[in-house]
Amino acid sequence: MKNNKDDIFTAFIGAVLQQTEPLPAAVQSEFNKIDQTFTTIDIERLAELHPPLLAAYEKTHNWLMYHSSERSKGLDVLPDSESEKENTTNPEISNVASDISDLTNLPKIIQQIDTKVKPRGLRKILGKILQAGDSVQASRDTILLSIADSFAHD
Repeated sequence: MKNNKDDIFTAFIGAVLQQTEPLPAAVQSEFNKIDQTFTTIDIERLAELHPPLLAAYEKTHNWLMYHSSERSKGLDVLPDSESEKENTTNPEISNVASDISDLTNLPKIIQQIDTKVKPRGLRKILGKILQAGDSVQASRDTILLSIADSFAHD
């Protein structure tokens, strides 16, 4: 299956989002050195600098590749309402800012990136995440903010 730029950028944003701690200073410094002309090769090189980031990137990228046919058709890759009704141990929270309570829930993370980041431009948002003092926090702020709040800051 062909790797496309959007999938690589989406996987990288998702991987940064899944980090539980700020990146090591040396890794963050390498992020900050990347300018707006970055390529997919630059992004993959950055992922390789920190083993937990690489593991999350590979997991997210593999998930995207596996589900690419459903995503390209616009099909919903989240559980259907019937399975949600049966699973009472996972109550949904309607607050947009709380949509990613489980940072390992790839379908939910990808949905947030697709709805909140892609319309504003993956390259633009990824550039902001790379240039932030704390890329992990910047990725969370980008994804967790409501759409209305994020447009107000642009």
